[in-house]
Amino acid sequence: MRFHASRGGMSVDKSPGGLPPDSLVENEAAILKDTQRVIERYHDARHGSMLRVVIAPCSPFSVSQELMKQSVTMARHYGVSMHTHLTEKDSGIRYSREKFNMMPAQYVEDLGWVGPDVWHAYRGSWISTV
Repeated sequence: MRFHASRGGMSVDKSPGGLPPDSLVENEAAILKDTQRVIERYHDARHGSMLRVVIAPCSPFSVSQELMKQSVTMARHYGVSMHTHLTEKDSGIRYSREKFNMMPAQYVEDLGWVGPDVWHAYRGSWISTV
């Protein structure tokens, strides 16, 4: 068994239009600083490693566009994978279309969140007629 620890984060609360409750969000600089700390301390990039760290902002609806982009930059700098949730419900698709004028898959692609080093939860939401 391999362990892929993910350092997630949420930074956009309900008051400016995000989805998570205010009590669950963190400062973006703190998220990035701690993500770097976790990678540098725990990630083992050797072939066959049993311990990997993954950068994993919770979802494109709970962090800023800038944090999503900075996460891509950091992940590719350190050679770590990335994970996020697209959306599991039609409400997330509506949110993406209203806020970003894109489907969730289009939005993450626009932010650089595609490639062999990325995986998304709820892939069924990539295509929708909503």
